[in-house]
Amino acid sequence: MERSKFMSCSWLQVDGAKELIRGDKQPSEAIAKLMRYMLDTYALAAVRIHQPASRKNSTQVTHELLGDRTIPRRLNQVITLPSDYVRSLDTPEFRIKIYDNSTEPNPVSGSVNEKYVTIFLKQIFNGEFSGILELTLPDETRYPSEKDEDVLVALGNLMFEQILLYEKKSTPSIHGSSGEVLDYLTGLHRYETFVDNLDTKISELVDDDHALVIVCSDINHFKLVNENLGYRKGDELLRATGQIILEIPDLVDACRFYSDNFIMAVRSSSPDISRIRSRIESNNQKNSEALQVMCSDTQIRINSGIYVITDPKLDAASAISYANTARKRAKVFNGVHAVVFTEAMIEELRRSDELNNELPKAIRNHNIMVYYQPKISCADETITGAEALVRWRRDDGSFIYPDQFIPQFENNGNIIRLDYFVYDEVFKFLRNRLDNNVSVVPISMNVSRRHLENEDILFYIEHLINKYDMDPKYLEFELTESIYIDNVEPALNFISRCNQMGIKVSMDDFGSGYSSLNMISSIPIDVLKIDGVFMHRGKTLNDNDKIVLNNVINMAKELKMVVLCEGVETREQVDFLKEAGCDVIQGYFFGKPMPETDFEEFMEQFA
Repeated sequence: MERSKFMSCSWLQVDGAKELIRGDKQPSEAIAKLMRYMLDTYALAAVRIHQPASRKNSTQVTHELLGDRTIPRRLNQVITLPSDYVRSLDTPEFRIKIYDNSTEPNPVSGSVNEKYVTIFLKQIFNGEFSGILELTLPDETRYPSEKDEDVLVALGNLMFEQILLYEKKSTPSIHGSSGEVLDYLTGLHRYETFVDNLDTKISELVDDDHALVIVCSDINHFKLVNENLGYRKGDELLRATGQIILEIPDLVDACRFYSDNFIMAVRSSSPDISRIRSRIESNNQKNSEALQVMCSDTQIRINSGIYVITDPKLDAASAISYANTARKRAKVFNGVHAVVFTEAMIEELRRSDELNNELPKAIRNHNIMVYYQPKISCADETITGAEALVRWRRDDGSFIYPDQFIPQFENNGNIIRLDYFVYDEVFKFLRNRLDNNVSVVPISMNVSRRHLENEDILFYIEHLINKYDMDPKYLEFELTESIYIDNVEPALNFISRCNQMGIKVSMDDFGSGYSSLNMISSIPIDVLKIDGVFMHRGKTLNDNDKIVLNNVINMAKELKMVVLCEGVETREQVDFLKEAGCDVIQGYFFGKPMPETDFEEFMEQFA
């Protein structure tokens, strides 16, 4: 690509930046001003600051300012750097790396925003790698000249001077008694130091009378603290958590892994797992209450995963991995729970790794397929829509069932990649039918709780709408009842943005858990999907089922919602739901989930 247009940087801009922050007493305010100054001065699409993360060859995005809403947010994410960039960190003369996304996607935003050019400026202070200033240009023809690079490096140095001032002000000392560098916010060890220390202490502290307990913990809803109360409040919460950890009795060592993830090693005089678990849960409850005082508007809960080391020959990395696996299980309970790692989880880990490794190939080879289950109008029994569901077929023709891989991908985040593939296939299917002037019905797609951790899904939906020139009236997204309950604020934001785009949103699996009528009245959903649990797998409806269904349907209708009932398998159920006022039926009575070609034939029959 011809580099025909330069950024036109000037040393006057450096002077202007210095003048802008002159007299600022708070480094955090100076950082924010400098980021905005660079975004506006150079008409950038994004400015990000990366700082070294505990993981090897990784950085964490600690500050972010976006000028382009289509760029996915990456705040707080840990980024593994490309090998060529890692090798260059120790090369003094290297200072800048330019990623042309059309040929080489940058490691932060990936390949979604292909038109952008991204500049990574390495920051070195006192001979050590201190971080990266990342600038994203919205026009692929704009590149920095050699003079421009000099100016950008100077601005980057000015930015990181404020970063170091901020860290120094936040933590009086970031060095331990032995001179090792500590986590700048909490005063705990960094991950690498913690692992090294633990490897030497396991053999010393584990014997017939003592166990070493590894506890991996995180703070539920920590991102909401940052988003709603500001990053200063988030930093205060992390510092307070570090102080609480340092006061734990029998603490051997501790570290902040990244963000709000902490790891502790505690010596126990008893290997009794139930007693250890009870002790950790009690501590979590007490510590959650202490932190809650700092954030009255956000519910604070600490979840923990536990691994009890009884083998003095075990390595630290394995013990931490086991405890972290249990931590992910604990998050499912959405309370101050502590889950102990068991041997049964090892097989799950192995299977999870296999599925993770197989997923990219399965997508490339079309082993991952989208099936469609019809939705039928109660009024005239014609097709009114469909739900997109994922199926995984092996090369030998056998299937891996969704309950075997969906929970795994929910835990490790691969569900996002899988869902994005499904979304793209659905959009492609709709576009093909529209182009061929054949009948089209709205398709609903499932949304994982993982998608609500940031707004990337909304940007991706907008990207697909533009890519396929899609009318939003053909789109619907489904969130389960439990997702609404556990993620109220992110769910409301998602619904609001979908409404603005003209996309319908439904609540799936209503009645499968602890339904909240107050929640139903306060969340502006379009469709209420009543869980098939009321259908009892095709059995005759009893009087109590009919009373509940009648009342739920009436309530939803009064709230101006479309009512859909799942799991319908008999004519008796169809007739009852028609009489009760249900709008739409989904279930085996009319059609199971089916491949695309079968669904197209089905549409012709029920049009």
